[in-house]
Formats: sequence, structure tokens, C-alpha cells
Amino acid sequence: MGFTLLTEAPLVDDETHVNQKRRVHDLGGALGWGRIPYDPQEEPFHEEWERRVFGMIFQVLPHTAVRPGEFRYALERLAENDYFAPDGYYGRWRSAMEVLLEEYGHIETGELDSRLGVPSGTGAGYRVQSPTAVNEKDLPPDSPTPIPERRTVRRELDRAPSFQIGDRVVAPGNTAAGHTRLPEYVQGAPGVVVKIHPAEVLPDSTAHGLGERPQHVVSVAYQARDLWGDEAEEKVVINVDLYENYLQLEVEAQ
Repeated sequence: MGFTLLTEAPLVDDETHVNQKRRVHDLGGALGWGRIPYDPQEEPFHEEWERRVFGMIFQVLPHTAVRPGEFRYALERLAENDYFAPDGYYGRWRSAMEVLLEEYGHIETGELDSRLGVPSGTGAGYRVQSPTAVNEKDLPPDSPTPIPERRTVRRELDRAPSFQIGDRVVAPGNTAAGHTRLPEYVQGAPGVVVKIHPAEVLPDSTAHGLGERPQHVVSVAYQARDLWGDEAEEKVVINVDLYENYLQLEVEAQ
């Protein structure tokens, strides 16, 4: 079995900071940004507007992103220039909220531009990608389960997990368009199942309104050098929680 190490991937474009072989919004991040500065004394918000955006999200999401994964998918559909805008993390949140408010009909397209007094077409909603049509054949079958009384993504499945602790597994990768929680840096790399978690609804499906399709969640241990090559620290293990439909037994993937 072979797999591509991230250290072998091309560097990011100097202007866009985007690795051309990777999705800009991949959960595992993108190469080429250099060392990440860390300041344990750093304030959670750098400006007052960031604090306000953080508070607004709890008011907006209950009326827009009602399906698990929908808010994350809105972020993923932002244009690259909006995703990597100088206003950073909370700027992406603000843009995604604008998109969802427009798509759910709470505001008209361009309404925020008018209220803010900025040129028409400034808002992220003008450049966002429309939701991708996902082929249901690329998703696991739906398994209707009782809906819990409290709001949670966990579900009770009447079948056993597909894998057991100690199984050697590999995630071949998701070539289908649309939302996924499978980070690219583990795709094709060998790992070992170390824990079985309760089942959860599958965001790859719910983000697109295609049903819950709950899956068992398994924790897979990866050797750092299997992910990042000899430059990685020796004997370092990375545990990644993955939906079982992402995985195959290693012998089956060879």
C-alpha cells in the first residue's frame, strides 16, 4: 500500500497561500504557513467586533444551520479570497453567517452591503459556491434511529461496529464533492483502531440534507512518521476520531 506524505506535496502559491493539491478548508490545515506563533497570554479576542461575532453565532445558527455540519460547509463554500481574508478566523464566521442568513431568506442578498454603506457586491454572499449535489450512492445507507429527547448528534445503532480495537485500517480518501470530516493528512496512511466511540450522525450527509446515516466513530492511532515522513518526531502517536465509513481494513486496501 502506498500513500503520499504531506512533505512531498507542492508548496503553496505565494499569492494565495493555497496548496494547489489540497482543499483550502481541509480540517487538517494547509502547508506553507510556517511556524505558528504561540503566546499563552494572548487574549481570545483582538478587537471588539470579534467578541460580537462570537456572540452573534449563538443567535444565528438556531435559525439557519439547523443540520449538523451545515455551518462548517458554509465556511467551506466561501471563495478563497474570503476564506483567507485578513480578518481571519472570526471574519470567516461573519461571512458564513451572512451566507446562511441569505440562503435561509432572513435577509436579501446585498442587504448587509446597503446597511453598512459599502459598495454593492462587497459581501461574501456574492462569491460563495452553491451547495454541491452529492450522489447518495457515495454515502452509506441510512439507518433510521430513535431521536434522543435532548439535542445531540449521538445515536443508538442496533448493529455492531465494523471494526474492533487492534484492527489495522486505512482511510482511502473521499473523492466525492461536498463536505467531509476526513482530514487529508491521514488519507492512505496506516493506523490502528484504539477506541470505539458511540455512533453519531454523519455530517457528510446531514450537511447536504440527505439524512442522518449514523456511523460508529472510531479513534485511530497513527505514527507521526507515517503521516509526515522522517522529519516528524519519532515515537509520536496522533489519535484521530473518524467515522467508520471512511475506513477499510488495511489488507483490503492493498
